[in-house]
Amino acid sequence: MDRSSWIAAGACMLLLVLYPKIVAHFYPPNPTAAKKTASQAKNTNSPATPAGPAVSPSLVAKETLAPGSSQRSGEEQTAVLENATLRATFTTWGGGVRTLELLGHAGDAGEKVILNKGSPDAIFELRGWTPAGEGLSWSIEKADAQEVVFTAKAQTGGEVWLRRIFRLTGDYRLGLSQEVENRGAVPLALPSYALAAGVGAPVHLKKDEENYLGASWFTTDVTYTTHKLPEFLPSNFLFLFPRPGKELVQSRDDREVRWVAAKSQFFALVLTAQDAPAMGAEARKVDLLGEVMRDGSGKVPAVEAWMRLAGFDLGVGAKNSRQFGLYAGPKEDWRLRSLSQGEDQVMEFGWMGIVSRPLLVVMNTIYKWVGSYGWSIVILTMLLKAILWVPQAKANQSMKKMQLLAPKLKELQEKYKEDPAKLNTEMMRLYREYGVNPLGGCLPMLVQMPVFLGFYYMLLSSVELRGQSFLWIHDLSRPDTIGFLPGFGIPINPMPLIMTAAMVWSMHLTPQPQGVDNPGAKMMKLMPLIMLVFCYNFSSALSLYWTVQNFLSIGQLMYNLRQPMPKLEKVQHPADLVKRGRWKGGMWGRR
Repeated sequence: MDRSSWIAAGACMLLLVLYPKIVAHFYPPNPTAAKKTASQAKNTNSPATPAGPAVSPSLVAKETLAPGSSQRSGEEQTAVLENATLRATFTTWGGGVRTLELLGHAGDAGEKVILNKGSPDAIFELRGWTPAGEGLSWSIEKADAQEVVFTAKAQTGGEVWLRRIFRLTGDYRLGLSQEVENRGAVPLALPSYALAAGVGAPVHLKKDEENYLGASWFTTDVTYTTHKLPEFLPSNFLFLFPRPGKELVQSRDDREVRWVAAKSQFFALVLTAQDAPAMGAEARKVDLLGEVMRDGSGKVPAVEAWMRLAGFDLGVGAKNSRQFGLYAGPKEDWRLRSLSQGEDQVMEFGWMGIVSRPLLVVMNTIYKWVGSYGWSIVILTMLLKAILWVPQAKANQSMKKMQLLAPKLKELQEKYKEDPAKLNTEMMRLYREYGVNPLGGCLPMLVQMPVFLGFYYMLLSSVELRGQSFLWIHDLSRPDTIGFLPGFGIPINPMPLIMTAAMVWSMHLTPQPQGVDNPGAKMMKLMPLIMLVFCYNFSSALSLYWTVQNFLSIGQLMYNLRQPMPKLEKVQHPADLVKRGRWKGGMWGRR
């Protein structure tokens, strides 16, 4: 680049670094909104306004949902429900689910995958109907192989009782029927309350899992929102502009929530309000109890999610019933799509879902035939290459024409070296004259990139490849590390290195015009390095796909290079035919 380009690039980088400060300076936080939030918090902490003849003064909506803020009293009692996929342990400390063991999945060295382990709060724990710092005192009314029933009194001195019935409703699915009854002599206006949705925590207890941990929710206007653990941790940019992590994230007040999720990379807890939407959702960072990171980085961080529900009036002898569903299992798209409230959004395919989902379906279909996900990826890549064979062949032809056109381009560069604008115009005229597309060699790469990104988003959260081995790769969902560089601790991952070597080889074989300044070709030379950095510590399945793709492209390129060189002839365009009197326009305008 020339000096002006370097100055422009430096200015863009400086603006990128200073952007948060500039926005904060010219668009400061709205003090009216801050006052409104504070007023809402104050009103939430005050006694609820009675909707009937009387209201219990001890029913105070608790604002804080800080992890583990409820004191435990009495001896813990537990019960268990189990089916072929899930083993749920219930506890009276919170009146909900303490842990969920996934029977079809294993952790490191054959360990069990247990969701919500180490969480300070049980899933479905209710807050808002007791004084701050206190929890409901639950007892087990019934516990057998089909259901577990809890009961609790909502307030001291009151006559509001809760009854909860838990049942396993399918693979990785749990249902809750919650009934609230007013057994007193006066009607009550119960305030809003909240239910815990569990924690998104690392499965392998390693720091590299932190970027995948988080909480999310799906609102009635079909908006998916996600917050990852790094948002809650202190951060900086290039050791500048240090920023403390967020203490709390909340859903928008003007949107009702269908479900709330706490998730890791491959597993999720999705709490769904089935009969009516919830009022909102929120999430906080939490450190798991009794757990430490295996890589020596200290406590185990996680993200705890909560669902907020609106209060309601309860007349004398009246009952209020609500139904909730919990999905606690792997991020398998076909399972989540079978649910009714859009729970498949937790896969986070986003705008690439139109590519990622078909790729996932085809890969799973091939796996049923070959029994290996590694070979499934190889075969899928071959199928994709067959589809892209014709565009690649045309690109190779275009690159050969560029070689033949190189002497003429060189002449133009010498003739107009002092006039860049004129040079560019003449080069475009020359390309058009001979029907050569200067970007023709790049087009196949542009076609392949959506497929690559589709693979990336698919592998980001799909659990199918977890624990699947291929060749020297022990787990296709993780880097194929075979060792570390002595003294540096840098992992040695062969597949990304093979992938990069294949890309360099492919570029070496690709015909390039000699003596011509081709900015596109210069940019393409950086692609191997970019792809190496992108894929080095990511799923080895992505590197496997791109490596096979590169070797197939090399094979096609070597085949095309053996074909005779095309003829470089001027192309007659419709405008030229009109000038020569051979075209009068339209289908019927020929002579």
